[in-house]
Amino acid sequence: MRKLMITLAAGILMFSVLFQTQAQAAAPTTTVYVNGVKLATDQAPKIVGSRILLPLRAIFEVLDSTVDWNAKAKTVTATRDDTTIVLKLGSKTATINNETVTLDVAAQLINGRTMIPVRFVSEAMGAEVDWNAGSKSVYIKTSGIVSPPSNVYAQVVGKKGNGSDLEISFSKSNTESAIDHYRILVVKASNSSSFGLATALSVNSRNYTTAVPYSENQTITLSAQARDVNGDLLQVNQAYAVYVLAIGKANGQNALSQASSTVMISGNAAAPAVTNVKANDVNDYGDGRDLQVSFTKASDETKINHYRVLVVKSVNAGNFSLAKAVAAASSNYTAVNKSGSNFIQTLSSGARDTDGAAIASGVSYRVYVLSVSNDNNTGNYTLSGGSADVVLTKNSNIEAASSVVAFDVSDYNDGRDMRVIFNKAANESKISQYRIFVVKTAFADSFSLSTANALPSTLFTAVNKTGNNITQSLPSGAKDTTGDKIVNGASYKVFVLSVGTNDYKGINSLSAPSPVVMLTNSASLTAVTDVKAADISDYKDARDMFVSFNKAYDETNISHYRVLVVKTANANNFTLNKANEVSSSNYTQVNKTNNTLSLILASGTRDVNGDTIRNGVSYRVFVLSVGGGSFNGSNALSSPSPAVTLEDNTSIGAATSVTATDVNDHADGRDLLVTFNKASDERNISHYRVLVVKTANASNFTLLSAASVTSSNYTTVNKTGSNLRLNLDAGARDVDGAKIQNGVSYRVFILTVGAGTNNGNNALSAPSADITLNTSIASVANLSAKIADNGKIEVNFDKPQNQTGIAYYAVMIVPSDSAFDLKAANNAAYFIQVNGGTGTTTNDSDKDVNGAAITSGSSYKVYVLSVAASGNPASNALSGPSGIVTP
Repeated sequence: MRKLMITLAAGILMFSVLFQTQAQAAAPTTTVYVNGVKLATDQAPKIVGSRILLPLRAIFEVLDSTVDWNAKAKTVTATRDDTTIVLKLGSKTATINNETVTLDVAAQLINGRTMIPVRFVSEAMGAEVDWNAGSKSVYIKTSGIVSPPSNVYAQVVGKKGNGSDLEISFSKSNTESAIDHYRILVVKASNSSSFGLATALSVNSRNYTTAVPYSENQTITLSAQARDVNGDLLQVNQAYAVYVLAIGKANGQNALSQASSTVMISGNAAAPAVTNVKANDVNDYGDGRDLQVSFTKASDETKINHYRVLVVKSVNAGNFSLAKAVAAASSNYTAVNKSGSNFIQTLSSGARDTDGAAIASGVSYRVYVLSVSNDNNTGNYTLSGGSADVVLTKNSNIEAASSVVAFDVSDYNDGRDMRVIFNKAANESKISQYRIFVVKTAFADSFSLSTANALPSTLFTAVNKTGNNITQSLPSGAKDTTGDKIVNGASYKVFVLSVGTNDYKGINSLSAPSPVVMLTNSASLTAVTDVKAADISDYKDARDMFVSFNKAYDETNISHYRVLVVKTANANNFTLNKANEVSSSNYTQVNKTNNTLSLILASGTRDVNGDTIRNGVSYRVFVLSVGGGSFNGSNALSSPSPAVTLEDNTSIGAATSVTATDVNDHADGRDLLVTFNKASDERNISHYRVLVVKTANASNFTLLSAASVTSSNYTTVNKTGSNLRLNLDAGARDVDGAKIQNGVSYRVFILTVGAGTNNGNNALSAPSADITLNTSIASVANLSAKIADNGKIEVNFDKPQNQTGIAYYAVMIVPSDSAFDLKAANNAAYFIQVNGGTGTTTNDSDKDVNGAAITSGSSYKVYVLSVAASGNPASNALSGPSGIVTP
C-alpha cells in the first residue's frame, strides 16, 4: 500500500504529462468517481498546473482517513492504517511517514476551501488513480486488500489444564481499517501443515475466539471453554499451533497469519480451592446444628474428589495451615461430596472443631474448606481462605412471613371480601401467632415494624400458626390501621407480623407488603401466581420449556387456563386485552385440576406472535385464567415469569417416560418400582440419579434443586445402554432426607449426570405421575368354624400364599345378626390373635367382638382379619364370614 518516494515521483511526473493539454484547455468541469460513485463536494475540482485539486475534507474522508488540521502551522495531517501524510498550505513539499517528497502543485486555498492534489494523496493512501480525457473524469479505486496480522505468539500462563492457561498475542494488520474482526484459531500441531485460508474460513464459530480491532497489538487469554478448530476442548499434553484470521469488511477480503510456534498446556494436578466461604449462626441448639456453612464451588471440580469443612477456633486460626488441615482426624471435619453446584449446609449436632471439641455456643470460630484431589495425593490438596469469625449465640431474630397476597373474593362491602394468603416463616418455633395489618396504600411506604408493634388489637386480625402456609378471610368488622372499616373502593396493601413467643416475646418481624388490592363489586376472576419457566432439554423447540404455576385460589368460576409465551422485549406491554386476543394456535390450554400445575410445552408450541419457540430468544410466560359460564369473558392475567432463554445447555439429554409403580408391601422404598427411557445419546453421560420428590414440592423442583441434592437422598443408576427399571432400596429417601413411606404422594425425577468434560452439565427429566405407596395384603381363605366336642368354637383357615406385610391374624367372633365389615373389624373391642398357626379354638375367657362373653345357645359367625405390619388400618384385609355356629 505504501509507495516509495521514487515510485511516487514517477507517478507525479506521468500524471503531469497526461494532464498538460487538458489543463491548458482549462476544461470547465472535472468529475471524480470513487469506487464507481461520483464524489459530491461543496467546491468543484480544479485543474491547477496540470494537477486536479480536491477539497481536503472530501478526499480524506472518502479514503477512510483521519484528518487533523493545524490552523496555526497551516498543516494538514492524514492517517490511514500505518501511513501518515503531512502537507503544508502553500508548500510544494510533503512527508510520507516522515520521508520528504516534492509536489508539482502546492496545497492551496481556493474559495475558502483547502485544496490538495488528488493523485498524490490517493496513491500515498494506497488507492489506484486513472484519468479519462474524453469525459474529463478521475477514477479512484481503493484496493480493499487485507493484510494478515503478524508475530502471532502463544504461551502458557496458567496451570488449570484448559484453554484459560493459553495467552495469545499478535501484531495488528497493516490494513486494520479494512478489517471487521480477527479470529483466533487453535490447531492441533499434527494438523498445522495442512491448515490454510480455506480451512480457516470453514471453522465453526464455536471453535474460535473473536477479537475486535482497536488499532493496537493485542494480547488475549482464552477461556476455560475454548476449543480447537475441530471442536475439542483444549487439554493438557496436546501440542497446538495458533493462527489469526483477519476478516475484511469487503466480502472475500480475508487474510491468514503464519502459525505461532508450537505450544503445549502443562496443566496441574492440584485441586483448586473453593472461594467465598461463609459461616452463619442459624439456630439455637447449642451445637453444630447452629452453624450453617456455604461456599462457592471450585472453578474446576474435575480434579476434586470431595471437600472437607473444617471448623477452627478463631484463636488458632492464625496458625492454621494446609498441613494442619490435611492432618485433621476424620471425626473432626465434615466431608462433603461435590455436586456441581455451590454449597450450603447446616452441620450436624455431633460436628466437632479441628481440636476435637464439640461445636458450642459462646466460642468464636473460623471455617475453612479443604479441596481433596482425585489422586489422593496430599501434595495436591488445596486449602481455602477462612470465613469471617462467627460466634454461636442465642439468636433474637424472628423470621418474617413471605409472599403475602390479598384478593377480593366476595361482595359484602366489608372485610369479608378480603382473603389474605401468605407463606409461614420457615422456622415457627419462636413464633406465637401472626397478625394481619390492612394498610391504605397511601400510608404503606411509611408502615414499619415499630408502627405495627404499637397498634392495638382492634386494628389487626390475629391468626394462629398451623404448621402450614396460611389462607385467611378477614371478619366483617375488620378495620385498616387507621381505624376505618375495610370497604369497597379503597386501595390497600397487606402486611403480616410474626409475633415472638417465650424467650422471644416482644421480638417481632414484619413481612414485605402485598401487591395493591382494591375491593369492588366486580366478581372478577383471580389470576394464578408464582409462574415459572425453565429450560430443561435440548430439542431446540418448545419441548425445552417447563412451565409451572400455582392455581388461582378460587377456581369455581374458571373454565381453564391458557399458557402464553411472550418475547421478553414485548412483555412490558403485554396486557389482559392483548392476552384475550391471542389466537388459539398461539397458546397452550391447560385444564384446571385443583392442584398446582406444571407442564412441558409441545414441540409445535408458538409464542403469542405466532413464531415457533426456539433457542436464543428471551421469553416470559403469562397464564390467563379464563372464565366459564356466567363469567365467560371475565378473564384474569397473571404476572409474568422471570425471563428464560432456551439454549443448548449441554450435550446431555434428559431421560424420558419416567414412571413410578407401587409393587410391594414393605412400606418403604422397596415398594417403589421406577422405570425410564435412557437419554438418546449416552456418550457424555456418567450415570443417572433417581430423585423422589414429595408431590407438594414437585412444581418448584428444578435442575438446580436436583443438582444440589445430597448423595444420601437419591439413588444412583449406572447406564446400561438400555432403558432402565429398578426397585429402590429399603433405606431409600426422598430429596428432603425423609424415608420413603406409605401414605405420602410422590413424583419421581431422573437427573442425567454428565461425565468427563461434561461434568457439571446435567439434565432433568419431566416428573412421573403422582404415586402414593399403600400396603395391600391378602385375606385368608377356606375359613371354617364348627363346634368342637367340648362345646367350644373351633376355627380353621388357610393363610395367603404371600404373607408379606402381614403382622398377625385376628380371629373375630361376631353375633350372627350383626352387620360386619372392615371398618367394624378395625374397631372391634376384642379378637383372638393368631401368630404361627392356621386356626384356634375358643376357651371360656374368650369374648365376641363387642367384648361380651360367648354364650351357649347364641349363634355366631367367624371372620379373620389379616393385620398389616405397617400399622395402617386401611391396609388390613378382612375375610368373608364362616357359616353360622351355635355353641
